[in-house]
Amino acid sequence: MKLARQLERRLEDALDGLAGRIFRGGLQVPELTARLARKAELAEFKTPAGPATANHFRLLINPANLEGGSERVSTELSEAFTAHAAERGWRLEGPVTVTIGPSTSVGVGSATCEATVVPGQLPTWATLTDRNGGVVQIRANRALIGRSTDADVIVNAPEISRLHALIYRQDGEAYIVDRASANGTEIDGVSVKKSPMRLPDGSVLTLANLDFRFQKS
Repeated sequence: MKLARQLERRLEDALDGLAGRIFRGGLQVPELTARLARKAELAEFKTPAGPATANHFRLLINPANLEGGSERVSTELSEAFTAHAAERGWRLEGPVTVTIGPSTSVGVGSATCEATVVPGQLPTWATLTDRNGGVVQIRANRALIGRSTDADVIVNAPEISRLHALIYRQDGEAYIVDRASANGTEIDGVSVKKSPMRLPDGSVLTLANLDFRFQKS
């Protein structure tokens, strides 16, 4: 519940100064943001890389409450939710989209929210650069690294395990977990185990015997 309230506050801040020009008839911003936040919590699901949630949300509002020009609100909510997901450590399968539309089935002064997973290409949030200058992009939060085609970040080398390690961001930091790989994982020469280990920006990440420079975008 605490995490849901954190998301509500972030969404309310995103709408500061905008809601009065978009909504009318007694619709309150906390009602709108609470619906989205709770739906995101309920939509959480498990993946091999860890917890994930929906990335496409549709807020439905009675036409009597909708003034028009909701595109700016949709953009602000999408950006706020994207930032919260990164802080929370949620995996997303595609870019966040929050849309707002009318529905006569919704009571005046209220709102409902639909949530779905829509796969799509995510922006790069970090990179791994090898000794030869080759760059591997990390797009998904909670990204699995390995030589398998099931990995989010594919490193095609025989010494790399099929699913070698998990890299993710949460609370403003990047972390890595070894996935019981055959040849191990290190950060600046320190062995990484099954417990999350902080991955500092600019550090050297060693997968088996391959070195990469980790950099946040």
